[in-house]
Amino acid sequence: MNCYETLFVIKATLTEQEIAAQITKIKDVLAKEGGELVATNDMGMKKLAYPVEKQLRGYYTVLYYKVNGASITEIERNLKINEDIIKFLTIKYGTKKELVQFDKQIASIDKGAKKAPIEADATVTEEVVVVAEVVETTEA
Repeated sequence: MNCYETLFVIKATLTEQEIAAQITKIKDVLAKEGGELVATNDMGMKKLAYPVEKQLRGYYTVLYYKVNGASITEIERNLKINEDIIKFLTIKYGTKKELVQFDKQIASIDKGAKKAPIEADATVTEEVVVVAEVVETTEA
């Protein structure tokens, strides 16, 4: 089984329940194809770099999974025929270096999920570091 990452953008005009249903639909296709979902990164609503199908915003979701290569065509076919998905991209991780990066991304998603949310009355402080620039002058 190979490691893959699929990013897809859902139309911003859908409700939260409809967006969740679209994500579940793609996960179901992945499960039906015998894939193993490793992690999900819901990036949320973001502005698109350029208008796509007259949409200026979209809901970004990234799925990290392991599946046989032959199953990718069926997963992408379902993404193509879904009218609520405006863009998608699938990346295959094949080399050892790429697989290490895949594991790092999974670990960072897992860390992010385990962090406690910041409470409303918690204060955030910034540390300001001043760097002085030393300029040397030479006299001729």
